[in-house]
Amino acid sequence: MIAFYLSLAALGAAGAALIRELAAAQARQRAALRPARVRADRRGSRQG
Repeated sequence: MIAFYLSLAALGAAGAALIRELAAAQARQRAALRPARVRADRRGSRQG
C-alpha cells in the first residue's frame, strides 16, 4: 500500500516537472519575440 502512494507521488512529481518544463519553453519563446517589440515601443515613446 505504501508503494502505491509512493508511486503516485513520483508520478505527480514527474508531471509537475513536465509542466514546469513546458512553461519554461513557452517563456523562452515569448522572451525571444519580446526585445524587437520593446525596442520599437521605446523608439516611439522617445520621439513622442
